[in-house]
Amino acid sequence: MKLEHVISRFRLAHNPTPDKTLQGVESAVLVPLIEVNQCAHILLCKRDASLRSHPSQICFPGGKAEQSDRSAIDTALRETYEEISLCRKDITALGQLPIHNTLSGFHITPVVGRVQEYATWAEKSSEVERVFTIPLTALMDPIQWQSHPCRYRGKPININGFMTSHGLLWGATASIIKKFTDTLS
Repeated sequence: MKLEHVISRFRLAHNPTPDKTLQGVESAVLVPLIEVNQCAHILLCKRDASLRSHPSQICFPGGKAEQSDRSAIDTALRETYEEISLCRKDITALGQLPIHNTLSGFHITPVVGRVQEYATWAEKSSEVERVFTIPLTALMDPIQWQSHPCRYRGKPININGFMTSHGLLWGATASIIKKFTDTLS
């Protein structure tokens, strides 16, 4: 699926959410879309194993809002630059998905953005062990999403996830991807 086709479908299906002013303890992530070999991909990060919060998890670039951030877009773009050195000028914000509330109390605003094909980023940083892309067509394939047994607070549970070559994509990131791909269906 070509990136232009994805962007067109997103814009047609999406009710534009104005870039809201952030209040309180909130966060924003960038859902970075990029074309690789004439196919739309989503860029993801694997967090460094030494981090206290969410070590080794697959995630979007992003993080907590700061007082200097005027909006969710500002937060997402600032955090993306801080984490992987992907410049703001190489990203075009396309819109926002509904806020995702996590079990740990975070309110995440996903900002969908197009990354220019010529853009560069750091493959590794103090927060990020690896940056990689996954074809959007693979993420839209329901067969790729499977139930995986795990333990949460000592209790056995099953989580729905997508296995990547860098580990399991699950949790908030998986939920945001599902919300995004649902807008394209």
